[in-house]
Amino acid sequence: MWSSTFYFLLSLSIFVDKVQPEVPQLFDYLNGFYLDCYECHSNRPGCGEKLDWILMRWKRCVAPGGSKCVKIIEHSPDGEINYIRGCINQIEAIRPEMPTVRENGCWAASDKYIGLAYRPWYVKTDAPIYCFCDERDGCNSARQSLINYSLFLYSCFISIFAHSII
Repeated sequence: MWSSTFYFLLSLSIFVDKVQPEVPQLFDYLNGFYLDCYECHSNRPGCGEKLDWILMRWKRCVAPGGSKCVKIIEHSPDGEINYIRGCINQIEAIRPEMPTVRENGCWAASDKYIGLAYRPWYVKTDAPIYCFCDERDGCNSARQSLINYSLFLYSCFISIFAHSII
């Protein structure tokens, strides 16, 4: 038992020595301080209001203390609605006007709370809306539909019913 633990720790230390630049990311990854987010702009097919998960892939976001996914909804001068998705640490580098409040939900640049990203209602505004989330990988996709919640409740009911029979 002790010898296998010793060899594991020894091999881990050798591995860490070989990939020294990647050590912080490795430990963030092992400690769960990463999140997979969609990264795209609505000028690409499959990255509009509804996200096509077949065309879009997740990007690993690693940040000290945890990361967040972001979805930006903004109106262009010609009246189109643009959607931008990505990791918070990459988007805040190009968007200094982001809200200072970055709790889960949607916010205007003025730190005014707009609503939840997965609910079908938003306060109408022409200012960009910033939606933050960190509850699951890919949480910056589109709004979740009521069907997802219905299927979840149905599967819970079946599970409880099947468990009570056994």
